[in-house]
Amino acid sequence: MSTSTPAQQALEQALQAFRSKVENPNIYDEILTTGTIEEVYKLTNDIQSKLAPQGKLRHLAKIKPFLDRLSEYASVIEVFVQVKPDILALIWGPIKIILHWSSQISSVLDKVADVLERVGYALPHFARMAQTFNTSDAVKSALTLYYEDILDLYAILFHFFRKTRWMQFFEVLWPNCLKKIDPVINNLEKHSLLMKNEVTFIDIQEAREARARTSEQLSRAEASQQLERFRSLRSRVSPELYDGRLDWFRNRCVSGCATWLMDDGEFGEWMDPNSNNTTWLWLQGIPGAGKTYLSAAAIDHTREHHQTLFAFISYKMRSSQSALSILHSLLFQAAEDDQSFQTRLLDSKERELQGNTSFVLDLLKTFLTTAGRTHIIIDGLDEMDEYERQILLKRFDELSEDCGDLRLLISSRAEDDIATALQDKVTAIRVDHRNSGSIQTYIDKRWERWLANQGFDPAVRKELFQSVSPILAKANGMFLYARIILDNLEQMNTIEEIRDELKALPNDLEGAYHRIFHRINTLDDTLRSKCRRLLGWIGCAPLAMTVPEMEQALAVRFRTGRNAKQVPIIINKFNFVKMCGPIIEVVEEKLQFVHFTVHEYLFSSTVTDSIDKDFSTKELARTIVSYLNLTLMDADLEIDEIRGNMLIGKYRLFEYGCYYWPKLIYQTLGHNYSRTLVRSLDIMLQQGKNHSFIQPTDESGPPFRCPELRKDSPKVFSMLLETLRFYLDDKRLDWNWGNSDTWINFNPLTTSKMLLRIQQQHSSLVDCNENLTLSLLRSSYGSNLFRCTYAFCEHSFRGFKTPGELNEHMRNHGKPWKCLSSICDFSTLGFSTKSRRDEHWLKVHLPAPEELRKGASDFDKMDVIELQRFLPALVLEGDVDGVQHLLTSPAGENLRPSIIESTRRLAAKTGSLVLTQLLAPTDQPKAPGSIIKLAIQSQDVDFAKWAIPQTEPEDCVDMMKVTLSSKSEEIYALWEDYLTTLPPTVKTGPSNRERVTLEFIFNRTLFTDIKNNPMKEARVKHTLRRLGNRFSTRSLGLLLTNVAKSSCSLLLSQELIALGASMEFPRDANGTGLTALHLASKNTSREAAILMRYLILKGAAIQLDKSPFHSVSMGKGAEEMAKWVGMTWEELYDQYLSTLQGHEKK
Repeated sequence: MSTSTPAQQALEQALQAFRSKVENPNIYDEILTTGTIEEVYKLTNDIQSKLAPQGKLRHLAKIKPFLDRLSEYASVIEVFVQVKPDILALIWGPIKIILHWSSQISSVLDKVADVLERVGYALPHFARMAQTFNTSDAVKSALTLYYEDILDLYAILFHFFRKTRWMQFFEVLWPNCLKKIDPVINNLEKHSLLMKNEVTFIDIQEAREARARTSEQLSRAEASQQLERFRSLRSRVSPELYDGRLDWFRNRCVSGCATWLMDDGEFGEWMDPNSNNTTWLWLQGIPGAGKTYLSAAAIDHTREHHQTLFAFISYKMRSSQSALSILHSLLFQAAEDDQSFQTRLLDSKERELQGNTSFVLDLLKTFLTTAGRTHIIIDGLDEMDEYERQILLKRFDELSEDCGDLRLLISSRAEDDIATALQDKVTAIRVDHRNSGSIQTYIDKRWERWLANQGFDPAVRKELFQSVSPILAKANGMFLYARIILDNLEQMNTIEEIRDELKALPNDLEGAYHRIFHRINTLDDTLRSKCRRLLGWIGCAPLAMTVPEMEQALAVRFRTGRNAKQVPIIINKFNFVKMCGPIIEVVEEKLQFVHFTVHEYLFSSTVTDSIDKDFSTKELARTIVSYLNLTLMDADLEIDEIRGNMLIGKYRLFEYGCYYWPKLIYQTLGHNYSRTLVRSLDIMLQQGKNHSFIQPTDESGPPFRCPELRKDSPKVFSMLLETLRFYLDDKRLDWNWGNSDTWINFNPLTTSKMLLRIQQQHSSLVDCNENLTLSLLRSSYGSNLFRCTYAFCEHSFRGFKTPGELNEHMRNHGKPWKCLSSICDFSTLGFSTKSRRDEHWLKVHLPAPEELRKGASDFDKMDVIELQRFLPALVLEGDVDGVQHLLTSPAGENLRPSIIESTRRLAAKTGSLVLTQLLAPTDQPKAPGSIIKLAIQSQDVDFAKWAIPQTEPEDCVDMMKVTLSSKSEEIYALWEDYLTTLPPTVKTGPSNRERVTLEFIFNRTLFTDIKNNPMKEARVKHTLRRLGNRFSTRSLGLLLTNVAKSSCSLLLSQELIALGASMEFPRDANGTGLTALHLASKNTSREAAILMRYLILKGAAIQLDKSPFHSVSMGKGAEEMAKWVGMTWEELYDQYLSTLQGHEKK
């Protein structure tokens, strides 16, 4: 019997490895049907016949070297290694299939041909080398390396073309495929060099090890990239994974309370991997029976044995928890540690994944059919909307029929609709009939622990321990009853109170609630009102409020006359649980009821003195509006003042208020609206009106109707309507700090501008990383200080605990720049930058030149979607006539304003003045700031000459930055010309405050931005000199102090003083404040030291007044200036004095 040689064994191993990578047995069988090069040539001839008439046959001839070398290689190994037919079939079969797949799109075939050309030249001339071959085993083994490399290449290309949507995403996916191919080509080149030398087994072993290392590195890189893509997808879908909720329950479980369930026979049958008798298990029970804690224990138990997916449903999330959201959660839990399933998700169509329940179910089914025994546990099903839970149960039923290894457990009250849906399929366990022993364990362990911590003497401890025994009988299967009673006892101040309470325990849970609520209603008026407001707001808040937010809300007083003109500052923390008793709790810094039955009780019309939920909603709305009115007065504050207010907690409710006040108003305004609330809204409109408001071109909006309000207060009604449009804008999730200039003025109020300032200064304070600052911020804003920069993301005010969590969130936040073609997948996926979106559009959606020429005559016949493709192409071609023809066509007149606006920006970016004018909306006589900015950046002088004069004075601050960055001196000269035409004053900010125009433009931020940029400083110096006669002495002095507060530029300071700035401003006219020298003395930089030296030697006063605290020596910069200029400030001052006659000190 013959034995295989090492070379034959290596070829066989490579064959088996390739076979496992193909996965699909049908394709592998198809591969084996091709045994010669002739069959490959037959395919290439067919492809030529197909593509030649279309004029698309451009690069197929490039694969000839590859096929020739393969043919030589096949002949060599057939002779020298004596291989089986299957080995040869794997040389020709895969390339035939790859060529067939890629030939479906000519441009794809071109790309594949480029790769094969490179591979062809990397392979050696086997026919020539065969003449020098010896027949050693080392040479034969070396030949097998090529076989392994070729199959690696085929496996990479197979993996690419087996992706479900490679055609749609070819341009995106192909570069990553090339990265995997490059190491294969490198290996081929190395192995060719190896064959040219005298090869040994050691050489072959080293080559194989190097190849394995490269393969491993590539695999790691690919896995890392896939993980990043998976995290990005998970971020966009945003499933709730419930791990934090599970941990919360886990940490509050009392050991031993779930033992009875783990020992239960029916639960054991459900867990048994060898039994198929129980697929569904239902933990039934009355409210408060401890079903959720049992579910948490069941999850931990099943995880030890099998794959477990789970969800905790809560009434608090009723509006957002749907059948689809639960399936999303299960799907992403399944993929979390399963790379192959992650690949499946990444290859799926995201639009369907986001919004098609059946599609998501099929994906989950795909996982479950191969995952082995898997448990799905859903807690709180009864707290879900009835319609949604019926959908979920129906979908689970489908899964259970198709996936034999699936086991399902649900926990809920014994609702009729759930029982009807499950009928005879489910095994039910009645929790409240089985948990008395667990409740007793809970009472004993918890009470014993509390007593041990109180320091009671043994006799009292024994008495009190025995006194709680009646609780079990009253609990009647309710853990929640026991918890409420024990919480209440632990809050009492004396032993007598505890004794009295235990002598007359409430009969049931409602009785326990009644006793706590009655206590609240008998408090003094102030405390009673505060507690009832707190409970009402917990119940009606659109999102659970944090402790600091609630503290601030409760401190707000409504404005009456001249009262309450500033936000109350919180100096003492509230103990809300102490105030209201054990019916509320703080979870992750947020306030909530301990159980949904508390909510039902407090707002029940059958309860005496119950809380009116509608009234609470109106009161919360009015409170937040009144608070916002007080904070909007801060819109014109300087940065330092904003930061100071942040540190004392003044803005702790601002972000929540900004986010949710429109929703609260929308809920409260009906036919009978509150007059006091409308008065507050009128104040908001007066104080917070955005004078730069841009009326949206699309006036469709929310169905907001309130005829009486429209009649009585038309301005307030209009403001609310525009605000709701802004908050419901389709693009709002893409709005962030970086693109704020494109959206912030769509808000009719200045709340968004103020919010942006607060969030940016919050971020700046956090970035300082000073312990005291961080401590103050945590005290007022919670521990999640690291905030998202997307305005409508919940994490923009809820944040993260660490910068790492924020970075991951931001990296995978989403891709705001959506493709303009509604039929493209990227219209929902989007791109991370506008430039990438535009690049995609220009590459994928623009018509070809011949199509463009042909289409120009057919614009009248095209629909809107077709025209969207042609308009940017015509702009790039500079075809003014074509653009005009397209815009006047029937469909062209119906193009969305956003399409026109985007194309106009493209025209401006390319520097086309005529097209920018042609694409201007008829109702917009002046160019907006974004167009002016692009015109300046285009570097086209004529274009800039047209645009710059249209700049609004209030936009000059932003435009000054743009022009300073321009490479064109001519354009900057045009900007200087424009500055000489500006009016003396300009109205700015939300309060429409009048400011001196030049003081507004040459602000501290400008000087900070140009620091260490010689070109920009020189331009500003030139501009100051040119505008010299337009500055007042006061303005020059103010600019000098602005420089000292920011860049400490010596060049600009010298120019300002030469123009007439007083070094003693603002004290030169009996004013107060710090002079430029004293401001610079607070800065420890080199620039500040040089500026101080100049000012001291120039004669600036070192003492502001007689107070020793107002000397320049008090500044930290003055103390350290010697290390920069070689002299102390005293030595410099003495040098100045020596130049004076009489040595008179200033």
